[in-house]
Amino acid sequence: MNNNKTEFQDIVNESVDVLSSDNLKENLAKTIENNTNLDFQKSQQLVSDIADTIELVDKNYKDLKKAKEDGKTRTQWLQDKVDVVVKDLSSDAKNKFVQEIKTNIDISNNDMLIEIFDETVDLSKKLPNSKYEDLNKKVIIDDFSRQLKDNTVLGAIINEDGKFEIDTKHKEIKAIKEYFEAKLDSDYDKKFKTAVSVATEIAKNKELLPPSLKDKTPEEISMIVDKGVTSAKVAFKLANGELNAMDAVEYTIDRNTAILNSAIVTATTKYSGVVGGKVGGFVGSIFGPAGTVAGTAIGTVVGKFAGAKIGGLINKGVKKIASVAKSVASSVVSGVKSVVSSVGNAISSACSSVASFFGF
Repeated sequence: MNNNKTEFQDIVNESVDVLSSDNLKENLAKTIENNTNLDFQKSQQLVSDIADTIELVDKNYKDLKKAKEDGKTRTQWLQDKVDVVVKDLSSDAKNKFVQEIKTNIDISNNDMLIEIFDETVDLSKKLPNSKYEDLNKKVIIDDFSRQLKDNTVLGAIINEDGKFEIDTKHKEIKAIKEYFEAKLDSDYDKKFKTAVSVATEIAKNKELLPPSLKDKTPEEISMIVDKGVTSAKVAFKLANGELNAMDAVEYTIDRNTAILNSAIVTATTKYSGVVGGKVGGFVGSIFGPAGTVAGTAIGTVVGKFAGAKIGGLINKGVKKIASVAKSVASSVVSGVKSVVSSVGNAISSACSSVASFFGF
């Protein structure tokens, strides 16, 4: 067994072990301090950055959910959020900003296609007008929504290719089992994702992670973890009968939309405004192949600690979601139908280094 993988699992175990403590953030900071060279103050700041990121994603998702209940579409919600971010920018800066986001999601999707199918298929669609103004705003945000749907499909295929295997050697961990059995988006979810993100940051600090994750910020790591463990939980809920397949896919697209806005807001806040390349870098880091495979791998590691029964249901749900996802986003299916039979045959070298670390 990969020693790095084993140590990562041990760190996850240690991090979630403090979930029932009265002062979670303080105890997670102590866990970081005990496992790294960071002092307690820096450990506290790291936990705070992680918790704030998980909270932002959760807040965005719940805000999107309410907006849809009030009659808004996903596109309208995202446009409103982007409008807030760019409201003080010049027209030229707005155009460059949204184009940067589009370009990086396009690149992420096309790179994922290459990694999954070992085939070059360009999913990018050139916008007739890239100016972020008037009615054209909707066209641009519609394109973002299409890209996110495509990204969700590709992520589901990668998840299916993750070769989830039930590992009966590990003792069932109550805190992890509780995460899967809790309702989606519960307060426990936020605490759990914070703890797993802390474990991933410790692993990064100890240089246990693959090179592709080495330079990712705590905020990027948190969003990658959020995506990964949410994906595993959605698969469990589907197989357990709590979600149907279409709702599972729609939920995942909504979560990805919330994460996209969280990445935009976090990047512009972290770097004190719109800085060339920074927002796009965040987007590509989270939605590209390395981030997607890493998130899937982390979700798999977590699932193995939930026990054989839950692990088996996760495995079953992953396959169902992948099957439905392929039929949902027709643009992806039609683009790759000539190579769809090769699903599962190749995740090439850029992703395999991440996958092999986690034991795929």
